[in-house]
Amino acid sequence: MRILGIDPGLATIGYGIVDEDAGALRLVSYGIVTTPAGMPLPSRLQAIFADVQTLIASYHPDAVAVEELFFRRN
Repeated sequence: MRILGIDPGLATIGYGIVDEDAGALRLVSYGIVTTPAGMPLPSRLQAIFADVQTLIASYHPDAVAVEELFFRRN
């Protein structure tokens, strides 16, 4: 089974792709998707969508997991 994991954000989105076989995990790829700070929100979301679509088309994951966002004050 191939799994795409996503760490969401607007400026930087992390991702990792692993293959699982009988409980053993093998790293396939990892990286980040970035959007410029001055880019309008709709354009940022469109760019993120396009990049995630490219990841899915390239790696054909069987499942996708998205980390839950949480906010904390320093």
